Amino acid sequence: MSDHAAVSSLLAAWTMDACYRPESEAVEAHLRTCETCRAEVRTLTEGTQYLAGTGSPPPERVRDRVAAVVGPCAIPPYAKAYAASVAALDALLKELDAHEWTGVVAHDPWTVLELVVHLTATDNLVADQLGLHVHPPVRPGDDPDTRTEQLLAMPRDQERVWQEWRRQADAICQALAVRSLPQDLMLSRAYETWIHARDIALVTRKALPPPPPEHMHAIADFAARLLPHAAAYRRVARPGNVVRLVLTGPGGGTWTLPLGGPDLGVTVEMTMDVIQFCLLMADRREPRSVDVMIRGDVELGYDLLDAGPALAPR
Repeated sequence: MSDHAAVSSLLAAWTMDACYRPESEAVEAHLRTCETCRAEVRTLTEGTQYLAGTGSPPPERVRDRVAAVVGPCAIPPYAKAYAASVAALDALLKELDAHEWTGVVAHDPWTVLELVVHLTATDNLVADQLGLHVHPPVRPGDDPDTRTEQLLAMPRDQERVWQEWRRQADAICQALAVRSLPQDLMLSRAYETWIHARDIALVTRKALPPPPPEHMHAIADFAARLLPHAAAYRRVARPGNVVRLVLTGPGGGTWTLPLGGPDLGVTVEMTMDVIQFCLLMADRREPRSVDVMIRGDVELGYDLLDAGPALAPR
């Protein structure tokens, strides 16, 4: 990595000691011959010292560059799946042309643009809990549906919708470094952001890789813990029923989930792919079309598959 522009993009991270060894070596080699980058490092170091509480305020552009490095490092572990889902959707949106923003997603009667507005609206509720500025202000009793209706009624173009969603998502991640929220709230935001990014990828015929295994596991854990609630909502479980859920593939695992009443031992075991399970719980798969192996109470197993999407967010 000897290209000046490539090395320049690493300088803020280098001042924070946040580069991998090959990157650090490339930066250090470049600095020996480039006075421009050495001057930039001196300025960025001032910004780093200010954020550490030992320097004077730097120019805004310097503060923003250093904060961009500090922010991701400070995100609490329970919010990293959300931050990664945001980054993946942002990269996907960069590939879309104006026409693709008008495509209607398969699961909802919304265009891509309206779906991003919906994500912004739901994240408004998170931002409000963190004390962040939200416009228009969140009203008592607002939920994702009412908030979405409110924002959809306000004219916005593609660029503004994209920027407002990403700016707010970044602000949420930054705020979580100093103020905590319930872990499941941020896992639900990671889950929905990934699902809607996938919806957009499908309608625009773009490639979207699945979440990394550690994030997939966190999302799957959240979805698995929803299953007993979905079963109760659909009234398909009997007291003492216990399901062992075995999810295969990167990010999978095994969960033992009581479905209500005293634990009388495993009643049914269900084995399926982790991504397919998460898509099922998000109402993106027909329950009886999922490739699943059921042992024990087969009837209960199929009832659970049918119940799974009952609590899926819109």
